[in-house]
Amino acid sequence: MNTTAVCPFQSATKDFKPYYSPELHAAFEVQRRTEPVFWCEEIGYWVLTKHSDVYTVLHDGVRFSSENTTRPVTPMCPEAMAILKEEGYASTASHSTLYGDVHKRTRAVTSQKLNLREFVKLESHIRRLVAEAIERIEGKDEVDLLAEVNYELPAHVVFKLMGIPDADVPNVKKWAGARSVIDFSPATHEQQLEGARNMAAFWQYCAALVADRQKNPGDDFTSQMLAIRNGDDSVISIPEIITHTFGVAFAGHETTTNQLTNTFRSLLENRSQWEALCADPTLAANTVEEGMRYAGAVIGWRRVALEEVEFRGVKIPKGAPIMLSFASANRDEEVFPEPHSFDIRRANARKQLTFGNGVHFCLGAPLARLEMKIVFEEFAKRFPKMRLVQPDTAQHLHTFVFRAPDALRVTLQ
Repeated sequence: MNTTAVCPFQSATKDFKPYYSPELHAAFEVQRRTEPVFWCEEIGYWVLTKHSDVYTVLHDGVRFSSENTTRPVTPMCPEAMAILKEEGYASTASHSTLYGDVHKRTRAVTSQKLNLREFVKLESHIRRLVAEAIERIEGKDEVDLLAEVNYELPAHVVFKLMGIPDADVPNVKKWAGARSVIDFSPATHEQQLEGARNMAAFWQYCAALVADRQKNPGDDFTSQMLAIRNGDDSVISIPEIITHTFGVAFAGHETTTNQLTNTFRSLLENRSQWEALCADPTLAANTVEEGMRYAGAVIGWRRVALEEVEFRGVKIPKGAPIMLSFASANRDEEVFPEPHSFDIRRANARKQLTFGNGVHFCLGAPLARLEMKIVFEEFAKRFPKMRLVQPDTAQHLHTFVFRAPDALRVTLQ
């Protein structure tokens, strides 16, 4: 379908750049005011910028499909596809791409382990990990918080839930990073080949984990899915269990790593907010919400229109791809007063959409919230003099889906 042929705003917005950059929020402010629904030539998606429109789509599983949420931005080249096939990669649809009855069935299984009741059991483990991280950097003057704390800590948390040994964290983080490049960035030919090799290795690891849990069940995510299945494919199949193990082993830490880094940066760039948190660490929970609103790790998510739809007088054709701009919705002036101000006391910060909403609301959200709250509490107590190293030269992954920095250099003393 040639959606560009029917686009009324193509000429006005053809130069809009949706990939994350420090200028993105200013560009979206203009779009919300002048063309809140528009066709983005750069990525070939219709873009929704208003909080109410994004919220509506997230709650509408009849008119919108989630089938394209992890579709590679650059179609996979034949050589990369061949690598995946040769290495036995055989992923079924994951939570984020499923919809309808299949989504309800599989979510009913996975949510029996991915829920607040199970997550709170990990609090002592999280506090121990944070204490160990603080001890490792204690006494240093300058550190990269992303590399030395935020990169592996969320993985150690979710892998505890999954029964993955700590020794495997470096490999799984490497494989997850390769998947981000393939699914959410315009990957080069070489990046696709490397990504395919890493994704295949990641898949094989998860398949082996499922096979092991069939013989040696434990108290972990994969074992519980197998127990609920009880040999019945109509409940959940083995390929689906491998896929969801694969999906949780990716989504359960990458976003939290980025969100911790983004929120720390926002706190330190807005010195009064860091000082307020240090003076009152009970503000940590709302700091988490405001961090996700102001500098969300997920800046855009995708849907497909299952029928012709209309938003603000603009008709979007059936079958058209849609990008829901969380980055824009989270700074919508109609919902958040002074949206470009970072305020950890903001009363309605929890209206942020970074975790999604509706039937696809992130199952791991309570765990991510708990992890980040503990990190901010403990760091505010221990490092009140922490500051950003200037100039801040961090770069970001070239993607319209994530706000993913590559460093967070700070001085601790």
